[in-house]
Amino acid sequence: MMIPAYRNDYLDDVMTSVGAMLDYAVNSCGQDLALFYARFLASGIARELFEANPKYAGGMSGVELARLVAARTGEALPAGDCIIDIGSPEYWTGWTLAYVSFALDIDFALLNARGVTVGLLYERYSPLHEADLTKALQLAKDKLGLDAGEGALLKRLRTVAGMTQRDLAARSGNTLRVIRAYEQGQRSLSNAGAACVRSLSRALGCRMEDLVG
Repeated sequence: MMIPAYRNDYLDDVMTSVGAMLDYAVNSCGQDLALFYARFLASGIARELFEANPKYAGGMSGVELARLVAARTGEALPAGDCIIDIGSPEYWTGWTLAYVSFALDIDFALLNARGVTVGLLYERYSPLHEADLTKALQLAKDKLGLDAGEGALLKRLRTVAGMTQRDLAARSGNTLRVIRAYEQGQRSLSNAGAACVRSLSRALGCRMEDLVG
C-alpha cells in the first residue's frame, strides 16, 4: 500500500504528534483514551492531520494538539507535566493509527466508523508493539475487509453501515437482484458502470475506489 506522495513527507510528524497527543492527554492529564479520541475526531483536527495541513501536521506538537482538541470541544485540559513517554501503549496506539490512516489513505473518522478504533489497537498493544508496523496494518485491513474479494467487501461495507441488501438497493437506486449478484460474485463491480459504483459508494458513505480497489 503506497502512501500518497504529497503527504509522505508529513507521515513521521503526524505519527509522532498523534502518539504524543494521546500519551499526554491520558497519562499527564488523566483523560479517558476513548473519550479523548472521540473529541479529537469531533474537533476537526483529525481531518486536518489526514490532509497533511502543515499548520497542524508539522507546526504543532502533540501537547499543543491535545490542548487545541480540548479547547475546540469545550473542556480545557487540567495542568499536566509535558513529559511524553514514547513507550506507552497510548503513544503507540496514536502513532500506529496515524500510520494506518496514511498507508490506507482512509481518514481517522472513517477508520473509526468501520471498526479500526483507538480501543482496537490499544487492546493489541501487546504483542503488536514489538512487531513490524505491517502487522498492525494487516489487522486494520482484515477489520476493513480490504483483502476480501469485491463481493465480500461490498457485503462487509453494507453490514458495517447497518443496511440490509434491500436497504442498499433502495438507497443506491439498484435492484435487490443486482445487489445480490455483486455480493455473490456473479457480477463484478470492476466491470460496472461508473454511475452504478458511484451510487453504491454514496449510499455506503465510502469512495468509489473503496469498492473496486
